[in-house]
Formats: sequence, C-alpha cells, structure tokens
Amino acid sequence: MHLFPFLSIALTALIPAILAQGYGGGWNRHRTSTTTSPAPSEDTSQPSNNPSTPVVSTGGVHKGFNYGAATNGAATDFAAEFTAAQELSHTSGFNSARLYTMIESGTTDTPSSAFDAAINTGTSLLLGIWCSSGQTIVTNELNALAAAVKQYPKLNALVVGISVGSEDLYRNPQGGGASAATILSYISQTRTAMSTAGVSWPLGHVDTANIWQGSDGASLIDKIDWIGADVYPYYSSGSPSSLSDFTSGMAVIPNSKPVWVTETGWPTSGTFAGTSSVASSENAATYWKTVGCGHLFGATNTWWYTLYDGNVPLPFGVSSSAGGTSPKYSLAC
Repeated sequence: MHLFPFLSIALTALIPAILAQGYGGGWNRHRTSTTTSPAPSEDTSQPSNNPSTPVVSTGGVHKGFNYGAATNGAATDFAAEFTAAQELSHTSGFNSARLYTMIESGTTDTPSSAFDAAINTGTSLLLGIWCSSGQTIVTNELNALAAAVKQYPKLNALVVGISVGSEDLYRNPQGGGASAATILSYISQTRTAMSTAGVSWPLGHVDTANIWQGSDGASLIDKIDWIGADVYPYYSSGSPSSLSDFTSGMAVIPNSKPVWVTETGWPTSGTFAGTSSVASSENAATYWKTVGCGHLFGATNTWWYTLYDGNVPLPFGVSSSAGGTSPKYSLAC
C-alpha cells in the first residue's frame, strides 16, 4: 500500500516496470471500502520446529500480514519477517503472508525468496500476481509460478490462494490499473498455468468494496473463488473505535463467494488530505483491538496492513523495525 505514497495518479502510468519488480502494496488515497465475511471455524494448527517440513494447514482461518517485494529499496528478508510475525510480543498465530508478486525483487521471473522462507517457517501464503503493468509482467509472474512449483514441492500445502491483481479496477479510470476484461483474461491464464503446473488453488481478485458493488467487479465474481476486500475506515474519516465504520459497507459486497479481508489497518503517524481521521499509535491500537481482536481474528481470513513498511510518510506498520518483534503499540487481544 505504500511503495509510492501520495504519488499523483497522473504519474502511475510511468512506473509499470518499477511496480512489477518491487511493489510494496496498494495506494494511499481516500477509500470507501468496508466489509466483513462469514465466520468459519478457527485454525489452531501450530508451526513445527522442523523447518524442512511445511506444517501450516491451508484449511481453517488465516491471520497474517501483507509483504512487499522490497522495503526501503532493498529486497525483503522474508525469513526474518515471517519469523518476526510469529514472535510478535503479545500475539499468536500470525503465520500467514499475503504477497503482491511472485517475482523476486530485481529479477525478471525468478520465484520469490518468500517461497523458501514460508516452507522453513511454516507460513501459509496468499500469492499475488501484479496485473497493472501489462501482459509481459503477468507472463513473468506465471513463469515464476511454474518454476516455484517445480523448485518447491512442499509449496502446495502452504498456498491459501492466488490474488489475480490488486485494486486494478479502482485505479483503472486514472490510467494506473487494468480493465475488468483484462483481469478476466489474466484469471483465465492463471487457471491454465496452474493446471499445467499440476496445482489447483482458489483464485480471487482484490479491490475496494465500491468496486465489487459495480458492474466491473460483478463481471469477475462468476470467474473467481473468493472476493478480496481492502478495508480502510481511516480514509473515510472513520473512527478507530467504531466497528460500524468498518462493517457498514459489507452489504454492498456480494456474498455469493467468500469475502477475505486482504488489507486493513490504521496509520501511526502522518496526515492524509482527504480524511479527518487522526493517525496515531493510540488510534492504531484502538483499531487493532476493535476490528482485529473484536471482529476479524479467528473468524475471517485477514491479512493486516502491515508488519513493517519502512520509511514512508504515512506508516501503517505495527512493528518498530524490520524483523523486529517489538510492536509500536500493544497488540494484546
């Protein structure tokens, strides 16, 4: 969400190659998306001490963080980050990771080092395909997928699903995303690539709630297995202590498919011109307890934004440092 915070929409067309190789998340902007999803049974599986064996079941409810391919311009140390997430003070069970790309930072189509790190740390993965930079990048993503399946036989047991795109429909009117027809083509290509690779993982697409209530979002639903929603009451002048500010938009998202919360969080400092909400550690802690502890964790597949997001003007990270286990505020539920 913060690789290019406050970047003008007019400039988004100029950065496809950068986004493809080092994408760190979505975009800072006013958001109206709010949602939740049905509550399946909680997954109580625990990581094994044997790093050679994948130990996290892809069944049950998943809880984790979003991870970019790069932080502060350097390739992410996924092993350190995944371990830190599992050892965060006063938390447990944060053993899932959402990726925005399957490509290792700085390469054309080399599989992300996150795959090996996930196997060694017992971390389940919601994989991502970056879809806003054209067919060549998507082809590279699918090449990385095929190579990863061959290179890491144990990966299959850890994959929760694949997100074909992230907020592409939201950005498309400003020229920085992709059309619904394009995303549908990429979904079809991904299913073919999975079949060729011999895997079958649930496919979805991530966007804002208002997109899912519109015709573009509706056109995708029959072709995907789950709906991914990025949910930020902060951008809508919401209150961190108001659960209704989070859930008020759920009615606009069709419930014909499972809804996963793929991004949510509250910034700890900085300002955003489009909102009256206040970024602070106190408010971030309140939001964590109200929405995370009180509503999502253990009930809905959730990937919080974020563990650590580096030196950005509007930081959402809960950790004080890269690979650190000391949070900026209490994460106790």
